[in-house]
Amino acid sequence: MWEGGIDRLGSSSRLATFVLATGGGFPREPRSIQDDFALRHWFRRMSPDAAWMRRARSGAEVSDGDLTVSPCLLRFSRPVSARYEVDNGRERALHLRRTILIGLCFHNAYNLTTALLMPAMLPLAVCLRLLLVTPLGLLLAWAVTRMPGPMRERAVTAGMLLVTGVPILLFALDRDAMSAVCYVEYPLMMVFATMMLVLRFPHALVLTVVSGLASLAVIGLRADLASELALCLAFQTVAGSFFVLYGNHQIEGVRRRAYLVSLREILRSAGLERDRRVLTILSQTDALTGLANRRALDAGLEAAAGQTRGTALLMIDVDHFKRFNDTYGHPAGDDGLRRIAEALAGATRSRGEVVARYGGEEFAILLKGGDARTVERVVRRLRAAIAGLAIPHRDRGDGIGFVTVSIGVALKASGRTSTPAELLAEADGALYEAKRRGRNRHVVREIGEAGLPVRERRLGRLAILQRVPARTAA
Repeated sequence: MWEGGIDRLGSSSRLATFVLATGGGFPREPRSIQDDFALRHWFRRMSPDAAWMRRARSGAEVSDGDLTVSPCLLRFSRPVSARYEVDNGRERALHLRRTILIGLCFHNAYNLTTALLMPAMLPLAVCLRLLLVTPLGLLLAWAVTRMPGPMRERAVTAGMLLVTGVPILLFALDRDAMSAVCYVEYPLMMVFATMMLVLRFPHALVLTVVSGLASLAVIGLRADLASELALCLAFQTVAGSFFVLYGNHQIEGVRRRAYLVSLREILRSAGLERDRRVLTILSQTDALTGLANRRALDAGLEAAAGQTRGTALLMIDVDHFKRFNDTYGHPAGDDGLRRIAEALAGATRSRGEVVARYGGEEFAILLKGGDARTVERVVRRLRAAIAGLAIPHRDRGDGIGFVTVSIGVALKASGRTSTPAELLAEADGALYEAKRRGRNRHVVREIGEAGLPVRERRLGRLAILQRVPARTAA
C-alpha cells in the first residue's frame, strides 16, 4: 500500500529501478499493515538524489566480494572491518577491561618473586610495577570502552610493550645468577597478551618481534651468563615467541572466518528479505501511474475497518475520459492519467492517506483520522490541483475546455465502525450522484450510526429508515 502515492516517481518501473539502485534501504521492518503505511510514507518522501546522498554518507555497503580475510595478517576488507567493529566492538572492549584488571593483579604479584630471587631489584620493580604500570593500566582499562576500535587495539599493544619491558629491564640490570629464573615472567606476559587479551594478529606480531629482539639483545649483553644458559634462554625466547604467535594466529583466524560465515548468511537473508519487500511493493503498485493498486487499497480498507477513528474514502472519476481518449488518443490519455496521479499524490500530505488507482480513469483516496471539515479541505485541494494542470479537453459536450474530476466521499465519523464494503458502496454511490448532478463537483455521504449507511428515526411506534442526505458542492 502506497501511502499518499508517489509524488516523485512516475511509474512502477522507475520505482523498481530506484529501490534496487538504493539497495532497498528500508528504515525498518514493517510488523503490520499499519507499519507498512509508514514504509510507504518514507518511500514517497525519498527522491533518488536524496537516497544516493544518504548511501554515500553511510559509507560503502558490504558485498560478497568484501567477505575475505587475508591469510597472513588476518585483515578484513575495510567495509567488513567496520562492520566487525560495530558488531563486536563493545564486547571486545569489555573483555579487554576485565582481562587488563586480572593481568594487573598478577603483574604486581611478581614483586614477591622479585623479593625472593632478586632482592636488590625490588625497589625498582615496585616503582615500575606499582607506580608506573598499574596507574597506566587502570587508565587503559577505563579508556578502552571509550576509544574507537583501531585506537583501542594500538593502546593495548603499547601497554603490553611496557609490561613486557619490565622483566626484560630487571633481567638486564641484575647480575645475580637467580635472575635467569625471574626471566620466565617475560614469556608468561607474552602468553597473557596473545592468548588472554587475544591481540589482533598484526599487533601481536609487532609486540612479539619487538620484545623478542629486546630479549635477545639483553641475553647477548649479559656477559656474566654461561654460554650454555644464554643459548638456552635465547632458544626459549624464540620458541616461545613462535608458539604464542602461532596460537594467536589460529585463534584469530577461527574467529574471523566464523564471523565471515555468519555475515555471509546474514547478508544472504537480508538480500532475500529486501527482494521480497521490493516485490511486495511492486505487486501493490499500479504499473501506469506508480500509485497503489486495487490490492493495496483493499488492504488499507481492511486495516482501517476495525478502527473507531474517523475515516473517509474518496472515489475520484475523470469526467468524460472516454471522449478524451477518442479525441486525443490513448497515449495522451495515459499521460493525462499519470499527470492526474502525480497531482493527487502531491495534494495529499497526511501520513494516514492512501492514494490508489481504482481502475481505468478512477482513483481512490483513503483518509484516516479526519472529520467532515478536514474532508472538505482535502477535496477542494484535490480539485484545485487537477484544475491547476489545465489539461485541454475539448468536445466534452458541457462547454468546459479542460479536464475535471467528480468526487464521491463516504465519511465515517469517529467512534463508529464500518466494513470496507460499506465504505466502497457509499463512496461509489456518492460518486455517481455527483456525476448525475452534472460532474465537476463532489458529494459527501456520512455513514450512519453503528456503521450503517442509513439513519433510523423513530416516530412513536413506527421506525423509518431514511438514507442520509448527501451534501453536494459544485
